[in-house]
Amino acid sequence: MMRPINFRPILFCALSLILGLILFRFSPSLKIWTFLLPIILFAIIFLIFYFFGEKNKRKIAFFTIGACLCFAFIGIALLGVRVSVTSNDVVKNGEYQINGVVDSVTYKHGKYYVKLKDCAYNGEKSGDLFIYAIDEEVGLYDVLSLKGYVYSQDKDDGKKISESIISGQSMACSNYYDLQIVGKQKGVASWFKVKTDEAFKKALGDKFGIFSALLRGDVSEMKETVSTFRTVGIAHVFAVSGMHIGLVFAALSFILKKIPLNRYLKTAIVCFFLFFYSYLCGFTPSSLRASIMCSCIAIAKITGEKYDGVNALSEASIIVLTISPTELFSAGFVLSFTICFSIIVLAPTFKNLFKFLPEEFSSSLSVLMSSQTAVIPLSVIFFGGFSLISFIANFLLLPVVTIIFYFLIIGVVICLILPINALIALFIPQILVVGTTGVISFLATIPLAITYFPTAFTVCYYSLMLCVSDFVNLPKKAKVLCGAVAFSLILLSVFMGFFTINA
Repeated sequence: MMRPINFRPILFCALSLILGLILFRFSPSLKIWTFLLPIILFAIIFLIFYFFGEKNKRKIAFFTIGACLCFAFIGIALLGVRVSVTSNDVVKNGEYQINGVVDSVTYKHGKYYVKLKDCAYNGEKSGDLFIYAIDEEVGLYDVLSLKGYVYSQDKDDGKKISESIISGQSMACSNYYDLQIVGKQKGVASWFKVKTDEAFKKALGDKFGIFSALLRGDVSEMKETVSTFRTVGIAHVFAVSGMHIGLVFAALSFILKKIPLNRYLKTAIVCFFLFFYSYLCGFTPSSLRASIMCSCIAIAKITGEKYDGVNALSEASIIVLTISPTELFSAGFVLSFTICFSIIVLAPTFKNLFKFLPEEFSSSLSVLMSSQTAVIPLSVIFFGGFSLISFIANFLLLPVVTIIFYFLIIGVVICLILPINALIALFIPQILVVGTTGVISFLATIPLAITYFPTAFTVCYYSLMLCVSDFVNLPKKAKVLCGAVAFSLILLSVFMGFFTINA
C-alpha cells in the first residue's frame, strides 16, 4: 500500500513548533484557547490514527504525536518568554541621552532606518531602540550617541502581538538631535566589514555596496541600487543563504580533499568555517539555516548515514526558531525556508520534466524552476509583485554571480593577507559586476510582473504544488493535473492583475 506522504517525524515536530509560535502570536484574542487548541488538535489526530491506522504502529503514533504536542508548547513558551522580555525591557517615555550599536540598517528614499542594540539610556542599560529616518550615513557596528524622545510601542492590538514587538521595535525614537558616530563595535565581524569595505571602495567607488551585499548580505550600502535588482527578481543573491554557503562548502570540500587529514578533522574544519562565515554576516536566519544544512551533509558523509534534505531543513528551522522565535514572522525567514523546501521536494519533479536535456543543464534548470515557482505568491504578499523576467534573469545571471562570488572571496583574501592594490585583486569581479549591472538595468525596463495573487489562490497554489512534489505520493496523472491547475492560477493572476491595474 502506497503511503500518502513521505513521513518524517522531525518535520512534524518543526511544524508543531511553528504552530505554537503562531498560536501565541494570536494569544490576545485566543486567550486560554492558545493552550487548548493544540491539545484538542493532536488528540483528534491520534484518535483518527488509532481507529483507522495500522494497529502495529499505534505506539509510534502516540509518541510522535506526543512529541509534536511538546514542540507546540515549546513554541508557545519560546515566543512568550521573548515577548515578555522585550515588553518589560523598556524605559519610560521621555527625553534621553542614548548610546547604542547599529544592529541593522535599511535605506529608503534617502533616509536610514536603524535598529540599535546594547543601548544605554542616560547611562542605564535597557532594550533595543529603533530610529526612524536618519539623515546621516550610518553603517553596521557603528556606535551612535544621540539625544531624543524615546517612546514604547503597543504590545498588542487586542487580536495579536504587535508587529513592533515581533520585529524588535518595542521602543522607538523621534525628534532626535546631536547624533554622532563615536566609534565602531570591537570584534572580528566589525573589523572584517571595515577592511572589506575599504577594498571595495577602491575597486568600485560609490557602487562598492554591491560587493558588500554579495559577500556579507549588507544591502544598506547599496542604497537605492538594490531596487533595480528587486525589480528583476534577483536581489536574493544579496541575502547570504544557500547559494553562498553552498559555494563556500563546495570550495572547502574541494580544497580539503587534496589535503591528507583525518576525515573527522576535515569535517570539523568545514563546519567551523561555515558558521564563521555566517557570523561575519551577522548570523542571519538564511545563513544560519544554510550552515546547519551543509554541516548535516558533511556529518552524514563521514557517518555513512543517508542525507535527507527535509530532515536537515527541519532541524535547521528548529534551531533557528529556538534561538530567535520572532524570525518566523519575517519575510526573510519565510522566503528562505520556502525556497529551500521547494528545491528539496520539487526539483526532482522538474528534473523528470527536463530529462531530455543534458544532466547538468536539467539539474540547474530544475533548481531554478522549483525555487522561482515557490516564491510567486510570497513575492506578491511581501513585495507587491513578482517579476516574470526573474526566470530569465536568474537563468542567465546566476552562473555569472557564482563566478563573481568566488573571485570576490579570492580577491578579499589576497587584499587582507598581501599588500596588493584592491584594483588588481578585485579586477575580475569588478568587470563582471559592471557588465551584470548593465544587463539587470536593461531587464528592469521590461514591465512584466504578477502584482495580484488573491489569498484563496495562494492557499490552493501551495496545496497543488505540494501534491506535485515528491513529498506527496500520487499517481503521475494526478500530479500532472495538479501542476496544470497551479499553472492556470498563475495565468489567471496575471490577467486579473492586468485588468485591476487598468480598471
